[in-house]
Amino acid sequence: MEEFMEKYKWFIAEINKTEKDVKRKIFRNLSRVKKNFFPTEEVKADVSNLINCALCPNMCRFDCGTLQAEQKETMSPSYKARIGYYLSIGKIDPTKPENKPFVDLMYKCTNEESCKVWCPFDFSVVSLLETVRDDLNDKGLMPDYCKEQLDKLHKTNTIEDHNIYLTYKEKNIANIETDGNDEVYYYIGCETMKFPEVVKANIEILKKLNIKFSTNLDQRACCGGPAFNIRDFETTNDFAQKNKELAEKTGAKLIVSECPGCVLTLTKRYESIGIDLNIKIIHIVDYFKQLINDGKLKPTKKLSEELSKVTIHDPCLIARNLNDTTSIRTVLKSIPEMEIIEPIFNKENVHCCGWSGTAHWADKELAIKEATIRINELKETGSKVIISACPLCELGLGYGIASEDKENTKILDVSELLVKSL
Repeated sequence: MEEFMEKYKWFIAEINKTEKDVKRKIFRNLSRVKKNFFPTEEVKADVSNLINCALCPNMCRFDCGTLQAEQKETMSPSYKARIGYYLSIGKIDPTKPENKPFVDLMYKCTNEESCKVWCPFDFSVVSLLETVRDDLNDKGLMPDYCKEQLDKLHKTNTIEDHNIYLTYKEKNIANIETDGNDEVYYYIGCETMKFPEVVKANIEILKKLNIKFSTNLDQRACCGGPAFNIRDFETTNDFAQKNKELAEKTGAKLIVSECPGCVLTLTKRYESIGIDLNIKIIHIVDYFKQLINDGKLKPTKKLSEELSKVTIHDPCLIARNLNDTTSIRTVLKSIPEMEIIEPIFNKENVHCCGWSGTAHWADKELAIKEATIRINELKETGSKVIISACPLCELGLGYGIASEDKENTKILDVSELLVKSL
């Protein structure tokens, strides 16, 4: 109460300046908030914070990637929160076909959480929209584009329409099966399999360091991250159990992955449903940083002139969810004569590639617009080489490059440069 009074003393001072009738009206309305603005039935949506968000001055609107891409206020975080509130209390009936655009709006979010950077309440609209999706799912209103993703997960154990892990042979990726006594379990994400050179680079680095590790591609399954975004907890629990069993089978004390979405899912998201892998789990670029700092990993070769001047795209999930903006830079700076040109929006203020969350399922063109905006920001640095550390970022940014720039612009993972310097 003392903290509350300190925070809102300005409000109390203003009320004290008003006439008695005005004071009476203010306090009467405040006392009726629960009755007038909260649903009578039990819902999963975080109604209290949806209201807070909708009534906030909304500084986050100036930094929301989907809003900048769409250029319509209907895509702003506060508007989404307001619509989520109306859907939750029944002011907008989500079962009516004409209200489907409002339902779809709850999925047009990239999970970038730039809104949280600006939020005075320290919450993200990402989390608020997820609670609205919980209620939509309970009512059987999950959109078809989400059902399609779940179908793929159930049929192929991955987020692709085929088991992308079983393509390792045709991509010349080594499948290293565990003998139950690994030092490290290299956990390769679904989307990383689209970038075989990244996988091969990480494997080569680990082998050069004589680290005992496994990849287990014949047994791999998705982490379940996409199902968490959709809020299908039966599916998330199923994949969590699969991954827990395989992780324990390796005997590893450390799991590393190049996919920040996988790292987030294997840790915080699994813990949210009561599953703990009881193994340390970090992003592989964080692992390389630690090895460099310990003197165990020593890049010595200067790279070609073409690759010695780069700009960095910080993955949102690393910078804001894993709170790490140093690992990529430590690794790059360890490479002899490497020049890094920082974009204006970087580190925790990075703008999204457009290819995370559920937005690219709900509206692919919207995601491409966001990717294009980010590519144009990175082009302003003058560098032709963009470095990141997330397969989804590398995939999304690729959509943002104009056809005339594709030949002269490279999007590479940090490991692809690191391996060349060893």
